[in-house]
Amino acid sequence: MVGRRFGRVIALAGLYQIEMARLPLENVLKFDWVDDEINDETKEFATDLIKGSVDHIDQIDKLINKYSKNWSFDRISTIDKSILRFSIYSLLYRTDIPHKVVIDEAIEISKKYSTEKAYQFINGVLDGIKNNEIEKKPKKNH
Repeated sequence: MVGRRFGRVIALAGLYQIEMARLPLENVLKFDWVDDEINDETKEFATDLIKGSVDHIDQIDKLINKYSKNWSFDRISTIDKSILRFSIYSLLYRTDIPHKVVIDEAIEISKKYSTEKAYQFINGVLDGIKNNEIEKKPKKNH
């Protein structure tokens, strides 16, 4: 498996390890835990998603809290938090990736790696952030 989807799956696994096993970021970014061959481009993309998510975790988690209506942060599974974290990082900081792609990828990954209806929750949170935090902000004139 190669490409950006694989990079997102690696980011999911890396963020999961940071949360559950409390592995230090630098250990996760060695990628010695990845069984498949990983090319440089995919590794670079996964590194950016993991590091960016960790670097901005306070801001990201505040947004998860804000947009996960009627759902306490502690009740969100680690898988879903990890998917949301790298996806919100992408929405906010990866202007090279269209918002629709970020959300579609999060939905597809959640369908494969999370519970049956998790994709609906993830879609709702990401859509809320896109519509209310990103698209409603005034554009800066150059």
